Amino acid sequence: MAYINVSGTGNFATLQISTATITAFTATNDIVVPSMQNITVNNANASYRWKQLDSTSENVITTAATNQVTTNIVLDPTAFFGDGSGDVTAVDKGIFKLSNDKVQVYFRVYWSGTGQGDKYVSGTGFISGVAPTVSADQPIWVSPLTIDVVGDYTQGTVA
Repeated sequence: MAYINVSGTGNFATLQISTATITAFTATNDIVVPSMQNITVNNANASYRWKQLDSTSENVITTAATNQVTTNIVLDPTAFFGDGSGDVTAVDKGIFKLSNDKVQVYFRVYWSGTGQGDKYVSGTGFISGVAPTVSADQPIWVSPLTIDVVGDYTQGTVA
């Protein structure tokens, strides 16, 4: 049995966010979200259940799924506020402006690295759930980050 290892060198789970379709791993115009503390890829298929008088068991069918990618991050000023070089790419805008301006983003979650043959899921969605916090017991800014997915995920392998 094999496992998806994320603890070895180059085997890290990675989240890439872009304002354009992602065709390859690149940090040039895309945000490679730094300092993730965790990540969850949620594919919650809903279901409808009903009972019939002629059966001793329930019936069930699946309905539309609610898909989300959630993570908690330690804030990096460039990734969060943008690099200030313009207002076109994800790197220019930063996570906060992408969320605040309600920009539809493209994303890829790489499961255990970004090299050839590594697996990913991708899709489009909107960044929500950004809520930076800091305290005396936690003297660095951290924030949850959610991508509410529009439609289905696509899975692939890095070429």
